[in-house]
Amino acid sequence: MRFDDKLAIVTGADSGIGRATATRMLSEGAQIVALDIAHTNPWPAGLGDQVHIVTADLADPATPELLHNALEALSTPPGILVNAAGVLRIAPFWNVTPNDWDHTIAVNLKSVFFLTQTVSRLMVDAGVAGRVVNVSSVHAVVSEPNAAPYTASKGGMEAMTRTIATELAPYGITVNCVRPGAIRTRMSEPIYTKAMLKALSERIPSGTVAPPEWVANAICYLASDESVYTTGACLDVDGGYAMNGALPGIECE
Repeated sequence: MRFDDKLAIVTGADSGIGRATATRMLSEGAQIVALDIAHTNPWPAGLGDQVHIVTADLADPATPELLHNALEALSTPPGILVNAAGVLRIAPFWNVTPNDWDHTIAVNLKSVFFLTQTVSRLMVDAGVAGRVVNVSSVHAVVSEPNAAPYTASKGGMEAMTRTIATELAPYGITVNCVRPGAIRTRMSEPIYTKAMLKALSERIPSGTVAPPEWVANAICYLASDESVYTTGACLDVDGGYAMNGALPGIECE
């Protein structure tokens, strides 16, 4: 029950890594503010009364104020923010439009900055030594062709995380990233063809495309008091994807 009496905001809470994280935190005693553009999945029996639904588009500049108002209406100050929502638009570099770029950056990077700004102010006002966890991607450090706005947003997130961590450290607020590798989510499922899964199984040392719950485990560590002395860090949860320089199919003699 690491999150007993804690209020955690989780973006992208309707599916994928956000959903797995919110569900895990609920099971450990948290109240959850579930923020997503739509809410289609029911919550586990007996836990729904611990969930506060906020429906909002993270690309909308008004969303931080909307979240602020929702949090002000609750009796418990926020203790945790998990920025798990993300979008991925596949297009060759030459075909990326300004709208593709703007929407990806707005959801994956700009919203993380301004939601963290909003929530951390409430943490400071309440004297809460809070936790912020941002969900990056292995493709912040490993190229992903046809996803330039996405990789830019995740690289920017990691750099931004370090800077915000430095500024919030005097208030006892930690800010960290997890860097997932190949994870089965609603966002990634359309690109995980049989050929893609075969290639990933050869590329990833563990040979595994992971369920989102494995990433949620890492997020919950960084969101808990167990990580009190960790800030500005990025934790790889990728089965060895990023560190592997081997050539699949080639055996050393």
